[in-house]
Amino acid sequence: MTMTTPPPAAPARHSLHVNGLAYAALVLLLFFGTLLIAQQVGFWSVSGKLTTEGAPVQLNGADPDEIKGWMTIQAVLDAYHVDQAAFYTHFSIPVTTPTSTALKDLEALAPAFSITTLRDWIIAAQ
Repeated sequence: MTMTTPPPAAPARHSLHVNGLAYAALVLLLFFGTLLIAQQVGFWSVSGKLTTEGAPVQLNGADPDEIKGWMTIQAVLDAYHVDQAAFYTHFSIPVTTPTSTALKDLEALAPAFSITTLRDWIIAAQ
């Protein structure tokens, strides 16, 4: 009678069990953490206030499509050499509105105003 040795046993596999809630939190942390880090180091800007090179967007009066809602009335007046009285009159903006007001805030003050109509008006005036 010959004695045969049994084949070697396969190594036991150990699997890591992670709580589903902890896993979801880790995935979200990695996702939003990456976005936050990219914004902090300047690789990602969603405001439209910076160029792709990281320089602040400045109106130069060459292209009305550059006009954004976060820009002020004064920035538009200066860049496109528009008379403040004509601007306020054309869009029925209250005279007491300061020129430091953001363009996006004008839509609530003057129903005739929108960024699109402003761009069209400037193009027509050029």
